[in-house]
Amino acid sequence: MNIQQLFDLAIETGIDNDPRGREKVEKILSKRREEFEELSQKKQADYDIEKLENPYSDSGILCGDPKKAVKRVLVGIDISSAEVLLAKELEKQGKKIDLIIAHHPEGKSLTNLHEVMDIQTDVLARAGVPENISEKVLEDRLRQVSQGVAPSNHYQAVDTAALLDIPMMNIHTPADNSVWKFVDEYLEKKDTESVGEIIEALKEIPEYKEGMKRNSGPVIFAGSEKSRAGKVVVSGMTGGTSGSEKIYERMSHFGIGTEVAMHIPEKHREEAVKHYLNIVIAGHMASDSIGMNIIMDKLESKGIEIIACSGFIRYSRN
Repeated sequence: MNIQQLFDLAIETGIDNDPRGREKVEKILSKRREEFEELSQKKQADYDIEKLENPYSDSGILCGDPKKAVKRVLVGIDISSAEVLLAKELEKQGKKIDLIIAHHPEGKSLTNLHEVMDIQTDVLARAGVPENISEKVLEDRLRQVSQGVAPSNHYQAVDTAALLDIPMMNIHTPADNSVWKFVDEYLEKKDTESVGEIIEALKEIPEYKEGMKRNSGPVIFAGSEKSRAGKVVVSGMTGGTSGSEKIYERMSHFGIGTEVAMHIPEKHREEAVKHYLNIVIAGHMASDSIGMNIIMDKLESKGIEIIACSGFIRYSRN
């Protein structure tokens, strides 16, 4: 299996688990191709043509030859220059790293983070919030995220990897889609009635169980163990990063009682409390680990060795 095949497998897994469904994702790609054909040659030259095949612009092959064969990968939630140097140290121990895989975006994937946030509109639409409302609420947040990542040193880790001749990629939304579907279907089967029951159900999942040991497992941010859960929506798992705090008023209006998310800022919690929503925070690293594990299991089944680092809780379901 080479790097390109590995990345393509991750993208396909993301599409299979996408809240929008495969048909809608393929329609989005088809529209991009049509719009690209209508551009002038000058604008086509500046266009990132990877977006014509990859619906998740916050994920990509960041450096290295895509045709390189892969036998062993180093996988972390966040990859900095330190983890790149770790890959070199592992080589001294006889564990040559053929590819570094980050979850969170680096390089140009980070600059494109805001482009995947529209998925949040579809997640909420499934729970009954009209698309036009969540889309409009999200608009200002998209600008904030785009401007917020602009000053970052996007290529620090990527440049280090390139100089040391270690290929690097990141898999963000495909993994987030995977954990969203996993947790959504899991809680639906559990049929929880209280917020406390949601917490107990999540703690049965190995990654969250390990998160509890690390003091970063499922917790209640708004409400109490005895609070009635009402309609539960897993809406803070995919779609780039946190959306707008203004959405909680609308979520309440359309009958949502409890949100399950990876993480939220304090101002989001305050709005949720104001509008009588319960908030369960499943845990950031543990949630990201579930999504990555779903993809890593597919790589493992193809004979690729997985070495975990940087917050990645490796648990194989093979």
